[in-house]
Amino acid sequence: MNTAQQLPQFHSAKPIVNEIVCECGHRICDSEGVIRSRCVKIGEGIALCRCKRWVSVPVVNC
Repeated sequence: MNTAQQLPQFHSAKPIVNEIVCECGHRICDSEGVIRSRCVKIGEGIALCRCKRWVSVPVVNC
């Protein structure tokens, strides 16, 4: 007998962020707020691009 129940879905509030693109054309932050960089200085709110420029990104404290 299958006793699986459907659990109520909780909607998480995802931040709406504009895409952030470096001057070289590389996308640093996508529309979902995901930072696509290996080096991020959270305290300063900047991320390192492929072209070695530091680009400001939105950082949210959780």
